Amino acid sequence: MASQDTKSPSALLDDEAIEQLTEERFEEAPETGPALDRRDEDEEPEEPLAELSWRIALAIAMPVIASGVMVGGIFKGASPRIVAAVAGLLGIALAAWLARMRKPLVMMLLNILGLFAIGLIVVIPTGIDNVFDLGAVVSAARGGGDVLRPPVEMTPGWQAIVGWLMGLLAFTTGWVAFVLRRPTTALLLPLPIAAIAGISVPDDAQVASGIVVLVLFALSMGLLSSATIGDDDERPPLAYEVRRTLKALPLLGVLTVALVFLSQAGFLFPDSVIDPTREPQRPTTVPLSEVEDRVLFAVSNRGGITGPWRTGSLDVYDGESWRLPPFAENEIDDVPESGIVDEDVEAGAVAKFEVLGLTGAVLPTLPNAQGIVAAGPRLSYDPRNGNIRLAEGQVEPGLVYTVTAAALPSAQDLRELEGEVPGEIVQFTEIPPPPPGIQSLIDQAPTTSKWDQFNWLRLYVLDNVTVSGPGIPVDITPARAEEILAASEMRGTPFEIVALQAMLARWIDVPSRIGFGFDGGEDAGDGALEVRPRHGATFVEVYFPGFKWLPVIGTPKNAEPSLGNEGDLNYDPTILPSDDISVQLFLPLAVPPGGTLVKQLRLILLYGVPLISLIALIYFTYPALRKARMRGKRRRAAVAAGARARIALAYAEWRDLCTDYGYRYHSDTPLMFVDRFVGDEEHTEFAWLVTRTMWGDLDEHLTPDLAAAAEELSRTLRRRLAQAQPASMRFVAAVSRLSLREPYAPETDLVPRRTLGRKTREKTPVPA
Repeated sequence: MASQDTKSPSALLDDEAIEQLTEERFEEAPETGPALDRRDEDEEPEEPLAELSWRIALAIAMPVIASGVMVGGIFKGASPRIVAAVAGLLGIALAAWLARMRKPLVMMLLNILGLFAIGLIVVIPTGIDNVFDLGAVVSAARGGGDVLRPPVEMTPGWQAIVGWLMGLLAFTTGWVAFVLRRPTTALLLPLPIAAIAGISVPDDAQVASGIVVLVLFALSMGLLSSATIGDDDERPPLAYEVRRTLKALPLLGVLTVALVFLSQAGFLFPDSVIDPTREPQRPTTVPLSEVEDRVLFAVSNRGGITGPWRTGSLDVYDGESWRLPPFAENEIDDVPESGIVDEDVEAGAVAKFEVLGLTGAVLPTLPNAQGIVAAGPRLSYDPRNGNIRLAEGQVEPGLVYTVTAAALPSAQDLRELEGEVPGEIVQFTEIPPPPPGIQSLIDQAPTTSKWDQFNWLRLYVLDNVTVSGPGIPVDITPARAEEILAASEMRGTPFEIVALQAMLARWIDVPSRIGFGFDGGEDAGDGALEVRPRHGATFVEVYFPGFKWLPVIGTPKNAEPSLGNEGDLNYDPTILPSDDISVQLFLPLAVPPGGTLVKQLRLILLYGVPLISLIALIYFTYPALRKARMRGKRRRAAVAAGARARIALAYAEWRDLCTDYGYRYHSDTPLMFVDRFVGDEEHTEFAWLVTRTMWGDLDEHLTPDLAAAAEELSRTLRRRLAQAQPASMRFVAAVSRLSLREPYAPETDLVPRRTLGRKTREKTPVPA
């Protein structure tokens, strides 16, 4: 090699020098050349995926199945886990199939169709009708997801969604393992999905599901440790792997038993400091102006009842605000076949409801519901807040049901009432002590009965507090309650007035809460009422032994005038305007016209900057798109031309990438270019392969095997060169124009496809 270093560039171009250099290279790498000759000429060219071991596919399938176990655990039963696992396996099979393709556009199209087909395949067992009505069932599942809590029933819509989710996850995992050749990274991709889904898995299934995930992940790591890309003689025999797996089973068993005991001890899954399911939640409201005015439901056969049509209650007062009851404390039970939801109540009122434009899962009902008769979806009942709701999904228009409820007592019945409040109801009297001003007001109320005392206090609020502002729920502390009642001009929002009544009830030891729903409605003929969003209302509910929760609806006597839209207000003719009238005056004022320069600059920035940014993005990324397009055309032409053209193109792509990274040595032959880098076996083998096939002894023995080897070596070298560079350099190389301006083999673009064959190779310029 010392003699080579002393040769001049002109001497290297001499035939004798090239022959001498070739002999020296054969002596230095005796195994490289003969190894190429030993290839079987009759063997078909091997696709890159054919070299992959089945062990890799099985290894990446296990964490995908583990994710399917977790995702399926969100639903009831064992079948959802099977559906999720099958969808994951189909996604891996799709990735393995598409990895063999060479046409990107066809591959992308089949990818989209394949992922969509996975969702259809998992829906087929539920009935062919669901396949043709896929949009509707998926929409129903998506709508019910906002109101349901795991575990839930797996409807056909959820099967499709889970199929697409697991198919996409598995396809991505398989693509990273098969095409990008990163099986270790592929193993980690399903784990975040498993972790996220594990949060929603019921408590009684979390430990078992977690152990399954751990065992499958351990098995996948064991399989991957022996899965190599290469010849079969590099892999351990199957019997060895079976023995190793059997030896690992006792260890996995011991680990599983240990995890079970640790989970029972609370070490791995300690009790959380804050349980969201046991925390009362703030109600979420939408301004009436943002709600579409439509008929929500109609009430008929109501026996003269005008409301309220309740949908829930705020029964937790934390000293600052009224909140919804904690989800964990709700006792939701299925409505029995008899329809009776409260056997302690005697039916005295009845109303027939028809859902028209109502959404959600909660159905409007009467206070103190005794029973419900409905045909259609499965219903459930919550004894704590009296809600009747769908067990799954959202209510659909056209649902008709009848509710029976207890009749309302008279005031005399409440005065004569005797009895103690049940222990489970005492919690609804919890409230901080009243401020001095409130206590003085309470002292003025009559004490002949709890009803008289409460009725006097609530009427005092209704008669003296003027309604002001919107009726959205707001915080109201005891200090705020005293401020409202002690002010010279008592003003409060509609919600504050209702909250004041509920707080006063608790201060005199009468259980209370704030009910919400709808009150009244528009006459629709035949005694029916049509209820719209503007009929929404809040009202105080008080508990009296023997009569349970009673809604007490009162109307304030005074209200401030509003300058808002009349359609946004819930108008009540019994509420009188107060004497304080506020008037807004609009006076004309002459002002000099403003300049237009700022507006023009704003328009220029608004439209010009995005346009310039788009043009700059196209300009800088165009080389990458052009190189990709040219690369596709060259490869198609090379495949049509034969093995010689494929080898030449493979080496030209390697040298063009080097040019984009700044290694432009176009006068170097392949063997000379090797000396520009640190010694590398693959680079040396590639240079010798190109030299021997283009100008050497393999010129007459070109086979598809040699072309496939050259393409694989070129691909490996290009990938390794890119990995050795920082991300910034890789981006610069991707958009570089150097290889477009100075291509290593411009002949690949100029020579027609039909002249790249072996018969005309003497007249075809080749890379020097």
